[in-house]
Amino acid sequence: MKITILASGSKGNATHLEIGSLRVLIDCGISLRQIQTRMIEQGQSLDRLDAVFLTHEHVDHVFGLAAVAHKFKMPIYMTEGTMRNLSRKISEGLDSQSIRIIRPGDVIQLDSVLVKPLPAFHDALEPCGYKFVESGKSLVYLTDTGYYPQAAFDAIRNADIYVIEANHDPEMLLDSDRPWMLKRRILDDEGHLSNEDSAFLIASVLGEKTQKIFLAHRSQECNTKEKSLEVYQKVFSEQGLIFADYHVECAEQDVPMPMTEV
Repeated sequence: MKITILASGSKGNATHLEIGSLRVLIDCGISLRQIQTRMIEQGQSLDRLDAVFLTHEHVDHVFGLAAVAHKFKMPIYMTEGTMRNLSRKISEGLDSQSIRIIRPGDVIQLDSVLVKPLPAFHDALEPCGYKFVESGKSLVYLTDTGYYPQAAFDAIRNADIYVIEANHDPEMLLDSDRPWMLKRRILDDEGHLSNEDSAFLIASVLGEKTQKIFLAHRSQECNTKEKSLEVYQKVFSEQGLIFADYHVECAEQDVPMPMTEV
């Protein structure tokens, strides 16, 4: 299982995953050219793509979708709500025969890989996260969610890799010049996970298999890498976890992350 986070943040999101015999993208929120360039920067090539999995319809997750779909002619997995709420500009660039409708609770088998859509809670129409499982290893991808219910913890427990939202520091957000309605939207249960919410969630579900934790979708105005890591270290300590035992790293908006393999 090899993961390369190409972009993560409010200006665009895309992650390349090589798992088993498959090569897939999670979201296409940057241009095809940028996806290809960032892959090359990490010593990889995008000569084929077997599927795209969308989390939701917001532009920072679908901006480059039509161009990617035109080039690779691959299946695109999304919920019915995401499909219904795609902008006309995006949806008109897709072949309807390529769309695969999914919902949380489904299990999708692609060769040796199991893909399990996860519930997410965001101000989009039926957003989701994903769990990918292959040869006893698993990756959980969960961004753009205001909270995650304890009843669903077992579905994401003890993954090898987590890509988890750590969007904002609440004090920085409240002190920012953003309009009050936007602040409320972000802080809402259908907004974004704060550093602390993210850390408590991961501390509750990680396990002995967990090797890597990527903190994703960080606000450039209302958060910093230092604050995210400081909060994670504090919460882990409070929960009796040794922070240094886990490789916690912040994903970037403009710079692709080095490929990680487990």
